Amino acid sequence: MTEPVASPRSPEAARPDNQIGPDRARRGEAKTRSTAKGDLPQAILDRYLIERDLRGRPERFYRDHRTPDPAFRDQGRRLSTDRAYPDTVTDMLRVAQHRGWSRLKVDGDDAFRREVWIQARAIGLDVKGYQPRDRDRQAAGQPTNQRPLQERLRMASAVIKNLMPDPEAQRRLLNHAAAAIARIIDRSGGERRSRTHDRQR
Repeated sequence: MTEPVASPRSPEAARPDNQIGPDRARRGEAKTRSTAKGDLPQAILDRYLIERDLRGRPERFYRDHRTPDPAFRDQGRRLSTDRAYPDTVTDMLRVAQHRGWSRLKVDGDDAFRREVWIQARAIGLDVKGYQPRDRDRQAAGQPTNQRPLQERLRMASAVIKNLMPDPEAQRRLLNHAAAAIARIIDRSGGERRSRTHDRQR
């Protein structure tokens, strides 16, 4: 009795797929969007060495003749890559813009999804599939979720008053919090002044 032999998988198939594609179209947007494989800006076609599919459409895009894996692949409804190189993401987003994909869905590893979100938001594209952190928003030039200190203190005060009925306990806790915040502000201000003084020397 012979054991079944597993079919070999290509290294490309074994890797996780980092990909972007258009998210659901809004009303009136579907006619302006393209999902045609090979619909790329001329600058992208000129920049890469290209392998074509059986119908002659550009499919795999290589940086040079020595690299075994493509920088990215075009599958029509999605663009995919194995790595999160910023310049590759930039080119994939140029293709997305060229095709009229104003709303993107991103899948893959965290580094790739983060890079797509930052670059896409910086050029005005919406992205679904990644939850940004404040520093991601800062990198994309977006407003952060940080509330002003006075507003956060006011919110904390309201929570404390709801949870603690004793006014004296409320006062002690709020005074302690205010003193701790003042120490943090003094320390960070001192560090900033020290850095400024060092730069001026």
